[in-house]
Amino acid sequence: MGEIREFLGNRAAVGIVAALLLLFAVSVFFYNRTLSDLAAGSCSDEAGACPHEKIVETQNAVIAALLLVLAIVAGYLAYFAYSKPPSPAPEQHTSEPGAKAAPLRKRKILVSELDADESRAVAIINESGGTAFQSDIIRKTGFSKVKVSRVLDRLEQKGLLERKRRGMTNLVVAK
Repeated sequence: MGEIREFLGNRAAVGIVAALLLLFAVSVFFYNRTLSDLAAGSCSDEAGACPHEKIVETQNAVIAALLLVLAIVAGYLAYFAYSKPPSPAPEQHTSEPGAKAAPLRKRKILVSELDADESRAVAIINESGGTAFQSDIIRKTGFSKVKVSRVLDRLEQKGLLERKRRGMTNLVVAK
């Protein structure tokens, strides 16, 4: 279910699917029109009762139902992709000593199978509610910028967090 929500959050992918559905619907419409014209032209019965008429009526009903379903699916995708309000922007980083980063998520990283340096960085992220600025991690651990960058690289490779660029620093977010 999470993959569907992630897909619906990707507006470009939803737009492509909606365009393909529309293209399919137009193709079905023209195919139906061509078949109707062929059926009407093939009747040679002068009494007015064409044997193809019943088939054409059934075909028209099936095609109309198919087009309706396609329109509903395209509308559903478009509604969920474009009706979501934009997510609020995170608060700007303040370099004041006592200021904390505004938490975007309340998720915490579990500290299993991490080395001491990784555990210290994770503890700071967890204390901050699942998000912390990289500069705050540097300040609180006392590590160099390079060491913190390498520790965060390892944690990111393990899939535990991700870094998002915010001005001149990174916002570190627990996954």
